[in-house]
Amino acid sequence: MFRAIGLILLLWYLSGQFQDSFVALDKAATASFNTIEAAATLSQQHMNP
Repeated sequence: MFRAIGLILLLWYLSGQFQDSFVALDKAATASFNTIEAAATLSQQHMNP
């Protein structure tokens, strides 16, 4: 019984950690895409004066 409760608490903790990791990954991907978009826009402006 106590092992089952411990396992549930462990899974709950790990799911929270993975959720935080996914949020960080989403923010990093968004920042990368914003950088790529800015570089593409700047490049396009230089190609078409």
